[in-house]
Amino acid sequence: MSSTQTIGKQRIITHRGLEPSNPNFFSESSFEAFQQQLTRGFGGIELDPNPTKDGIIVMHDATLKRLTDGRDERPVAGLTTEEITQIPLKNGRIPTFDEVMELIGNSDGAVSALHLKSRFQTPETLERIMDALEKHRGVFDKFFIFDVKADTARTLKGRFPTIRLAPSVSHPYDIKRFNEVVGGTLLSLEEALALRADGIIEGVWGDEWDLEDEGGSTKRLYTPEFFDAIHKAGMFAALVTPELHGTSPGLYGGESHPDSKDVKTLLERIKEIKIAGNDYFCTDYPEEVSKL
Repeated sequence: MSSTQTIGKQRIITHRGLEPSNPNFFSESSFEAFQQQLTRGFGGIELDPNPTKDGIIVMHDATLKRLTDGRDERPVAGLTTEEITQIPLKNGRIPTFDEVMELIGNSDGAVSALHLKSRFQTPETLERIMDALEKHRGVFDKFFIFDVKADTARTLKGRFPTIRLAPSVSHPYDIKRFNEVVGGTLLSLEEALALRADGIIEGVWGDEWDLEDEGGSTKRLYTPEFFDAIHKAGMFAALVTPELHGTSPGLYGGESHPDSKDVKTLLERIKEIKIAGNDYFCTDYPEEVSKL
């Protein structure tokens, strides 16, 4: 990407329907938020498939507590899809997986990102998710699945040869500190390149947790060398921008990314990442980032 071009909406993946710079926006992960952002022309949305007792909805957390402001603390897995979709949010409603996939299919974007969390990569739950994906083969060109472990990627590719996959890639020190608590989904760049050589993945999902390195020194994951290696292997590069390690609930290791200390600092860093060679940006600030 030329350093003189704006990033543009088609390179933006909105994060869980969030938009904190718009205080009157729809609730997180609501049908209305996803619909509105896709209608505005962004490249895609980031979504979290979440199995219920009898289906799959789209929501980040394992329980309803945070999304309902504490009114309902029941676990998602213990409720039916109908029960959950009847629960009103502050401004919107919780959608089913099928509804969100239909929104993606009807949009002009081609880079929605389906987050397959580690706890759903067990054989039984993965089979349920693949059965749900079966109905949406016609829109495989409009999304990719990220955070996949190597074995999960091979299973998905075996059933769906045309599906696009992108493992989460982190700095070695972040892998050392955080991989156990995220269920082993963080890969090194070298591991990702090996999967690409086997024809298993199409992209990389960059995940820079903070700037701390061993011994008190600093580090950067998002460098020109990082993106060059990805592109030379014929892959796309997508990533979470620094604020996602400042706004996500329940940070795993208490990390706080200094590049997200304020919006001005964040946007300056995202400009640097764009110039370094990144392709797609998952962010809480889609409008602001698209204009950089």
